[in-house]
Amino acid sequence: MKKKLIVFALLTVMLVTLALPIFLTGCRPRDEVLKVYNWSEYIGEDVIDKFEEYYHEITGKNIKVKYDMFDENELMYAQIKTTQADYDVICPSDYMVEKMIKEKLLVKLAPDLSELGYGEIEDYRDGTSPLFRSGEDSYFQFDYDEESGEYNLYSRTYMTGTLGILYANDSTAYQNSEYGVYSSMQEYVESNGWAVLWDKAFDQRIMMKNSLRDSYAIAAIYTLLNDKSKYYQPELTPDVALNATDEETVKKVQSYLIDQKPIISGYENDEGKEVIIQGDIDMTLQWAGDAVYAMSSLQEELGKERDMSYFVPYEGSNIFSDAWCIPKYSGNTLAANLWINFMCRPDIAIENMDYIGYTAGTATEEVYEYILENWASEEDETEYRYDLTYYFGENCDFADEDGKVIVYVDEENVNAFEAQFFSPEVIKRCAVMRDFGDRNSAMNRMWRNVKA
Repeated sequence: MKKKLIVFALLTVMLVTLALPIFLTGCRPRDEVLKVYNWSEYIGEDVIDKFEEYYHEITGKNIKVKYDMFDENELMYAQIKTTQADYDVICPSDYMVEKMIKEKLLVKLAPDLSELGYGEIEDYRDGTSPLFRSGEDSYFQFDYDEESGEYNLYSRTYMTGTLGILYANDSTAYQNSEYGVYSSMQEYVESNGWAVLWDKAFDQRIMMKNSLRDSYAIAAIYTLLNDKSKYYQPELTPDVALNATDEETVKKVQSYLIDQKPIISGYENDEGKEVIIQGDIDMTLQWAGDAVYAMSSLQEELGKERDMSYFVPYEGSNIFSDAWCIPKYSGNTLAANLWINFMCRPDIAIENMDYIGYTAGTATEEVYEYILENWASEEDETEYRYDLTYYFGENCDFADEDGKVIVYVDEENVNAFEAQFFSPEVIKRCAVMRDFGDRNSAMNRMWRNVKA
């Protein structure tokens, strides 16, 4: 990865970026402004400027992007639902897309870009990976965007990733674990799965996510699928476990989250990757893209090195999709549709993916060439062979004679590569979060009890 700015500098630039649109867009007609609401640190450095140029090329008109950020789906949802904020394009996660479709808070994307009134416009949205093409022919059922048997009407996947454990290989705390005797941190983590986040041997050396959805999902999988839990139910699948919200299960999961509180250093959303590099903790519940960033360029930016690995435990985990959507109160759906199309353009998808460390929803030959250039080994005989057919699709134009897309990776890049381009084996033990539905209030109450 090639992130070039230190975190402080990035935040400074973002703050300036936020301030300028307020000044520059204050007197502009609404159709000359695009209001984007996205996750923090989740876009390439020059992408906004490039979109403004693209918009001018297509329409002959000028546009100014007003770019705001959120760090929780629920905060973004409240802005749309409660305050009726007129954002034009948002980037919720899968379960939130599902929720907002049900509540009629999203509008459908233009099925044909020529309908926008600017002639034929090259449509990049069809380059979406088969992983996210909902319906019978999809590799993995990301069916959160479905209505009356039709799919992908409201969204296009921007980035995807898994939820796992980022851990420091130099930690020795595992030697005091009651779970057994292990020769290395890697053996310890891979042998015990999510139970390591409840291990008292790591007192004050663990961080969890300050997120009901993420922390609950992992605690539920630990509670129901880890054999160290007193509520172990091996017959359940990860999909059932992480989405279980019945009253009995919630009480069990809540008890484990409360039991965990005294031994963790705290809850975080963004700073955990820096804290572990600085050596203040040894493990953190982490999203894959942030793990890639932490294992690569962030260390150089912080001037501190630490040998770390990322692991998706054997019991299962969450695989997520963050998707571009147009909210109900958008004041500029024309620009919003063009933004979503632009974000699917292969060179832009690569620029964003390269900068933030997550996996783009776009899977074209250009993305494959990017992988070969940045990750692949020069020796095709290396033992680290990865089948990315699930991501690019069988028998695509650049597949081998067997219809497969195979990449060989140098040993020193293996862990970061596996975090970003997870294997089919990892996908098979992961599940998608679902909307809590009528259990939302109960789940929020549970989280307040944990955090109290």
